[in-house]
Amino acid sequence: MSLLKLLVASVRDFGLADTLDRLPAYALAPFTRSRLRRRKLAQLSGDGFDEAHGTDTAAILLGGERGPSVSDGGHVVSRYETSSETAIRLALDSLAVDHSRFTFVDMGCGKGKPLMVAASYGFRRLVGVDLSPACIEAARRNIARYGPEPIDASRIELRVEDAEAFEFPDDPLVVYLYNPFPQAVLERVVARLGESLTRNPREVAIVYVNPTAAVVVARSALFVRVPTIADRLPLAARDVPAYQRAAVFVHRPGAGSVHPSPPVVSQPGGRMA
Repeated sequence: MSLLKLLVASVRDFGLADTLDRLPAYALAPFTRSRLRRRKLAQLSGDGFDEAHGTDTAAILLGGERGPSVSDGGHVVSRYETSSETAIRLALDSLAVDHSRFTFVDMGCGKGKPLMVAASYGFRRLVGVDLSPACIEAARRNIARYGPEPIDASRIELRVEDAEAFEFPDDPLVVYLYNPFPQAVLERVVARLGESLTRNPREVAIVYVNPTAAVVVARSALFVRVPTIADRLPLAARDVPAYQRAAVFVHRPGAGSVHPSPPVVSQPGGRMA
């Protein structure tokens, strides 16, 4: 029954043809889980983040470990997976903001790696949202054990919540996404963010890593895409896989203070990311 429910949600989110392409992966998931976990753990441990800070962010969560495979709204729930610290910093460094004025919101925060990296930027506060209680509990443990310099946990709020129901804080925001939702869910999240901006105009940046549904943000009249460091200086992103690179969108309700980084001249022979 759980596989049938997943297939119905997949057809809704990705269409019949794409679901048929995914069917072998869905059906064989119980048998390939260990191999996938080992491969991803080896890949994501390469940046040394967990070793340096005493955390556990690299190991992926699959199936029942993460929680329901289908949300209450009937959408596919993505497996937990994170990106390298370099990829996170490359995305965040593409914004020149007064961090002390902004709240950082990680939608689909998983085990909290982007939250912990963002904590070093001096954001006013940080909010992590995830549908999975297991992920939120893992994020809580990671923040508590982070070292050698501890993170002030009072600055961080962790919430088990469906992203479609999340009420955005009324602060200026940096909203971080690592491709956490199907397009239909992202449409609802962007719509709710737009409603929040209509009620309370303020500066907002969306940092969307692996932006497979970037069209959802791009077609909104509220947001403008701006070049990232990787766009301007491809060599700076040479160690970051394409699927870990970001698209950055900003909303300025006037003369805002959210801007892309100063122009950088591409190196000779460089290729735009």
